[in-house]
Amino acid sequence: MPDYARVYARQEYLTPGAAETVDIIAETVQPTERSLLLDVACGKGEAAATLAGRFACRIAAVELYDPFIHHSAAKAWFFNLRDLITILRGSGRRLPVRDGVFDAGYCIGGPSIVGLKDCLRELSRVTKRGGHIIVSDIVWRTKPGTLSEDEWKWLARMEPASLDEYAGVIEASGLRVDRRHMHERGAWDDYWRPMLEVAEEAMTSQPADIGFADDIESAVALERRAVESYINYATFVATKA
Repeated sequence: MPDYARVYARQEYLTPGAAETVDIIAETVQPTERSLLLDVACGKGEAAATLAGRFACRIAAVELYDPFIHHSAAKAWFFNLRDLITILRGSGRRLPVRDGVFDAGYCIGGPSIVGLKDCLRELSRVTKRGGHIIVSDIVWRTKPGTLSEDEWKWLARMEPASLDEYAGVIEASGLRVDRRHMHERGAWDDYWRPMLEVAEEAMTSQPADIGFADDIESAVALERRAVESYINYATFVATKA
């Protein structure tokens, strides 16, 4: 497994447009001190810390990757949010919570990694009727034929879903799609910039870690080609019927 903690060492959000998605969550949910939110695949816990710090809402943040669990817990402690944020070790495919508990749920950039249908099913299961569910993810504006895995790596293993098809999967999960937001191309550049800074540091450190730097630069180059040819990033806002 890649050393994600090191790759993302210079950034708190781990997907394109994540800060903008958090603003969409805040605008949509309008949480209060009485609100209980669910954060699936919380990463480094930045969204949970931002929302809890701004609105004093309670958040259960679920994450499977141990370094990010520790980072999120340390962040909650550092910002004095321990009474508001609960970190749970678990998978978005099978959330360790009861049905219909949460006022709203969100997954920023993780549904297709967790497993899109499973993630949406679980988010729907644990959210109250009338509650909002917000997800962001890759969508395909152009569908290629069969891609070579040697050339396209993880992209070749993805099941391409257009904006409309992704919305259809959400609605098939018992949710009503209320809003679709396509992130600007610059969101990708903002996402890549700190990763490339990490690569530069690895290249110029003593001793230089050229292999690690090459891995990051190759991954960014692959994503850049994918963005230019096939993919965008979108946030969807839905309501549980």
